[in-house]
Amino acid sequence: MWGMLLPVAAAMAEQTTTDETTKVFSLGVVEVSSSAPIAETSPLAETVAAEEIQRFNRYDVGSAINLLPGVTLQNLGARNERLAYVRGFNSRQVPLFIDGIPVYVPYDGNVDLNRFTTFDIGEIVVNKGFASVLYGPNTLGGAINLVSRRPTRRLEGNLGTGVGFDSRFDYNFYQGHFNVGTNQGTWYAQGGFSYLDRPFFRLSDDFVPVPGEDGGRRDNSGNTDYKGSFKIGYTPNATDEYAISYYNQNGRKDTPPYAGRDRTVTPRFWRWPYWDKESVYFVSRTGLGDGQYLKTRLYYDTFKNALDSYDDARYATQRRPFSFASKYDDYTFGAGLEWGSTFLDQHLIKAAFSYKQDVHHEIDDVNRGTPLERYADQLFSFGLEDTIALTGRLKLSLGVSHDRQDQLQARAFTSGVSEHFPLHSRSALNGQGGLFFEVTEDTQLHAYIARKTRFPTIKDRYSYRLGSAIPNPALVPEDTVNYEVGFDSRPGRTEFGASFFYSDLSNAIDSVTIAPTLCSRPPCFQLQNIGKAEYLGSELYATYTLDDQWKFHTNYTYLERHNRTHPNLRPLDTPRHKVFAYLEYGPWPYARFIASAEYNSSRFSSSDGRRRADAFLIGNLKAVWQMRQDLEAELGVNNVSDENYAYEEGFPEPGRNFFANANFRF
Repeated sequence: MWGMLLPVAAAMAEQTTTDETTKVFSLGVVEVSSSAPIAETSPLAETVAAEEIQRFNRYDVGSAINLLPGVTLQNLGARNERLAYVRGFNSRQVPLFIDGIPVYVPYDGNVDLNRFTTFDIGEIVVNKGFASVLYGPNTLGGAINLVSRRPTRRLEGNLGTGVGFDSRFDYNFYQGHFNVGTNQGTWYAQGGFSYLDRPFFRLSDDFVPVPGEDGGRRDNSGNTDYKGSFKIGYTPNATDEYAISYYNQNGRKDTPPYAGRDRTVTPRFWRWPYWDKESVYFVSRTGLGDGQYLKTRLYYDTFKNALDSYDDARYATQRRPFSFASKYDDYTFGAGLEWGSTFLDQHLIKAAFSYKQDVHHEIDDVNRGTPLERYADQLFSFGLEDTIALTGRLKLSLGVSHDRQDQLQARAFTSGVSEHFPLHSRSALNGQGGLFFEVTEDTQLHAYIARKTRFPTIKDRYSYRLGSAIPNPALVPEDTVNYEVGFDSRPGRTEFGASFFYSDLSNAIDSVTIAPTLCSRPPCFQLQNIGKAEYLGSELYATYTLDDQWKFHTNYTYLERHNRTHPNLRPLDTPRHKVFAYLEYGPWPYARFIASAEYNSSRFSSSDGRRRADAFLIGNLKAVWQMRQDLEAELGVNNVSDENYAYEEGFPEPGRNFFANANFRF
């Protein structure tokens, strides 16, 4: 797709330095090829550029990728985590990377996308179903890669600030950020900092009060996030580049209690006093001559958080049996090597090896002196990829990988008793192939088939979920065969395309609602290999630029999910229909107006169908004034109609809210 949905595959010419217009750190783009004629066969991917992120004020990664078709947001309400589904695959099946480095939380494979702000991102690359084998293991349904910025001038940067107000015009939001960089030819440096604070949000006036939530200001709904990043790179010549990056995120968040009408759901009074993540990594590319290169990745990533569960909505005491103070102290380290060559005519061959070890430390209740629990996994991946120019218009991409998971340790404490869960080693062989045919200069057809696997995480296998789940150490890897056919076309001022996809899952792992008497904190569930499932659907998009003043875009997603083994189990958290559209009008060079809207049909929040989030339609308005070439001001309103909506039943989202921003570039 072009424009906002431009396929990475269509722009993969060799880049050892950053494109002057995008300022994207090309070493962090996994699919970069080294031969322009062959590059067009790189796996299909879609990007959300920094310009689109700012256009729609998407301050976190979840809301940014929600602009794309095939992506739907999930609110894991009991933990106040924003996750995403990609064509029906959840966040454990579509892992998160920064510059190709895996950063998903070691314990559960998930990551709260609300905690990852977007102010320092160059672009977000979303792969669906046909992610390169170079990413490594667990890309069952694709991969999400946050590509950082890289400076192109001797001095450049931007800074901005903004405030937000609820429907009563009470101040409830603040954000501030800056990025600065320098490129001195043989070396460069890039740094950034952002701060985001929301003391609370206000519910829609249409919200009907329930026991535990009377409406108005949402109870326990605040969060604060800081993020700093720094990168320094060395470019001794036109083919080599070496860069060290550092990220530090610090946050805290509250969890609004359940506000629905299902009496089997026990409200939780939770707060997370810290949610901290720190990463350091080294990425390099060295030209070896004769069309060859060697790329390396080394990384160390830590994740620490604390969760306090209180007795009641006063958040003052922790005396009841279900109250606790839990702490996580996790780390991941790993390395990767990638070799590429064009020694065969019309071939781009890549071979890659990666190693990753995840370690999870947990204290279930600091107040009661619970012993330290320790879990550890290691993962290996060997991948081979060949991109072939069959003719001037027909390209073929082939990939194969062998992945392995070794479970090293699983030491828990249950009711004060040491428990050592059984350990297993699992392996998987994955393969994929795709054809890309350029019908005309403006139109491309594509088709692919890909077999992918995901290993169950530590949490999948062993967690009691604080009394709401039953462990299942016997879980085996889930696998799928993904199929897609589609086309993209951009004749003149019109851009449009369509994709039709089908995924056939085996040993699918999903949450199954079980009897509330089987655990101490209902509702109860267990992750199980539920057998066979299928996901199918379509994505459509169109963009029309009438002239320099008017631009219209819309995209539509249709998704069906079926459990073929247990047809009565409902698919969780994904709507059947999703539509996003926007209209941009620029009547004068110094002013632009943007109206956008999103529709989601209803979705199930429990596999037995008892809990269900209703369909919703929300609209947003924004005006931008270009006060100077380097300075602009914004005013806008989100959820214009004050819609009462939710991604999960019982966890309503904010009502109408207003914002004002100022942005300066230099």
